[in-house]
Amino acid sequence: MSRTEKRVVITGLGVVCPIGTNVADFWDSLEQGHSGVRRLDHPLLENFHVQIGATVTLPAGYQAPFRQKKLLDRMDRFVVLGACAGMQAIADSGLEIDADPTRYGAIIASGEGGLDTHYGQITQINEKGLNFISPFYVSNVIPNTASAVLSIERNLQGPSFSVNSACASSNHALGLAASLIRMGMAEAIFAGGSESVLTMPSMACFGIMGALSQRNDDPLHASRPFDRDRDGFVMGEGAGVLCLEEMEHAKKRGAKIYSELTGFGFTSDAYNLVSPHPEGLGAARAMTDSLRMAGITAEQVGLINCHGTSTPAGDKIESLAIHHALGAYASRVPVHSTKSMTGHLIGGTSAVEAIADLMCFERGVIHPSVNVENQDPAIDLHVIKERTDASGVDHVLSNAFGFGGHNACVVLSRFR
Repeated sequence: MSRTEKRVVITGLGVVCPIGTNVADFWDSLEQGHSGVRRLDHPLLENFHVQIGATVTLPAGYQAPFRQKKLLDRMDRFVVLGACAGMQAIADSGLEIDADPTRYGAIIASGEGGLDTHYGQITQINEKGLNFISPFYVSNVIPNTASAVLSIERNLQGPSFSVNSACASSNHALGLAASLIRMGMAEAIFAGGSESVLTMPSMACFGIMGALSQRNDDPLHASRPFDRDRDGFVMGEGAGVLCLEEMEHAKKRGAKIYSELTGFGFTSDAYNLVSPHPEGLGAARAMTDSLRMAGITAEQVGLINCHGTSTPAGDKIESLAIHHALGAYASRVPVHSTKSMTGHLIGGTSAVEAIADLMCFERGVIHPSVNVENQDPAIDLHVIKERTDASGVDHVLSNAFGFGGHNACVVLSRFR
């Protein structure tokens, strides 16, 4: 078998997000349509027009699997979330890493890295002076620290780095991990993304841009992709990590195989720093490229997990892109948005959504998009609004589009 013919499967999952801090709870919340959006308690938000977000409550004893517990206590929250999800994925995979640590790696993406640390340390400098900055400042800010901490904790000596493409970061991490495995550079890579941006700079910036929902008095219904009355996305935090593994390696050790990553497509709009191409042409090419690599036609796509952020322009443009990519089938293919419950996890979002996609194969269900009370007539898509049977779904297309015009789509297929 040539390097390019190697198949890449998923053998481990880990998630820490607003609707579940483990895979089982996450899946249960998705099936039941539970939202993780709530009102935020921060004095600076009291007079701000946005006061809601989707937060993570880490369970007691979350540090237990870690060897360096004191180091974890000093890390930025995005590092903690990413490392926790990574440790879950490692445990779920059942890999014996120390048998050959040079063959295993980590690629945990982040869109903004340690923004909370950056904000806090700059405030400290301004208030007290240069002598009061933390020696952990740099390692807490740089986006690669989540990958580094996981690698150090579990002796992953293969490829280890981070990826940053805003909200497309996690899908880029998954595609790059699959590429490295196909090239023979690793047997398995723990890939995904992590983000914690419920900070005052992010809330202020996205709020002033008019990108965030202002449904402060009704947070559970604030994230409403595809709905006529959507008014912006809801900021969230969380992490998802998947174990991508070379198929023969996984089969030889008798691993549980959740799915196969069969295709991915990466493109650039080359259009605008914050606005997607108005016709969604770059996004459409990413979709068609991922289907081509997967070797499937548009009609074989059983579900699309849309980027579906709940912004007025973004959802409409994604619908146009789907029509460009799938043609006449675009109006019939089932679509949904995990963000309707988790909020938008920025760099961590598409990894968490990839794990949600695997529900189709594991539980035989398509989770609903909640809060679609009046579907926007300009969005000609078959939006799944109730828990639906997925027994006929063999391929899921998962979309992610980021500021700067970065588009990354992956195809996850039922393992045969």
